[in-house]
Amino acid sequence: MKTKKWLGQHFLANTGVINRILDALDAQPQDHFLEIGPGPATLTLPLNERGYPLTVVEFDPDMVAFLQETPFQPPIRIIQGDFMEVPLNEVITPGIKILSNLPYNVSVPITARLLTQTPQIPLMVMMYQKEVAERIRAKPKTKAYGIISVLVQAFYDLDLHFNVSPGSFKPPPKVMSQVIRFVRKEKSLFPVEDLERMTTLVRFIFNHRRKTINATLKRWSEDWTDRARLMEALVACGISEKARPEDLSPQDYANWLQELGVKHA
Repeated sequence: MKTKKWLGQHFLANTGVINRILDALDAQPQDHFLEIGPGPATLTLPLNERGYPLTVVEFDPDMVAFLQETPFQPPIRIIQGDFMEVPLNEVITPGIKILSNLPYNVSVPITARLLTQTPQIPLMVMMYQKEVAERIRAKPKTKAYGIISVLVQAFYDLDLHFNVSPGSFKPPPKVMSQVIRFVRKEKSLFPVEDLERMTTLVRFIFNHRRKTINATLKRWSEDWTDRARLMEALVACGISEKARPEDLSPQDYANWLQELGVKHA
């Protein structure tokens, strides 16, 4: 199966890595799975052989044809399309687990879209470019900490990760990869209904990460709250207006949003 450079395709070929990913899924008898970008079915086939219900979303029509010709037992559900455009209610159902060797160029947007479905998704095992994975896992007060760190860690504990070398793929990429397991928190730091507002807030703050929050908020223009209310809520949370974006933990951002009086369940 030929890869397409314009799609950023690098097919996983290391059996040991494949088994580690499948083991990380912690598959239970009642589980069902969604795989994003299965490609030549290197993860799909061994998971299918274990007998689990499986839906796959694949963009490449050549890969879709290959999957359709593959005698999966039990049969799998194959959806051709861009995951960023597929209606989520067609592929996300309660309790579904997600796995993917994500295309590097869309890995963060796909992750952000999956966060909107957190109440339905208890576990995900995802592979990223190592640099992106380290941003997702980053802790406050570090250079890698940023928007995606805050958003992911508000909903999921990242309890397992391991590196994957370029030689594990065909063709090998030029960078290291990293697999992360996401386990949904028993209670998220803020409701998923507030995700859009939180995303707006942290994106605005981190777009000026070298400035203090006080200085950054002077440029605030979003219509769902005003600057004075933002500063009042920040101070009420015990956070210094001289703090910088990376000084605040995901819990701090959640407390700030809650203090603003945004609907909180």
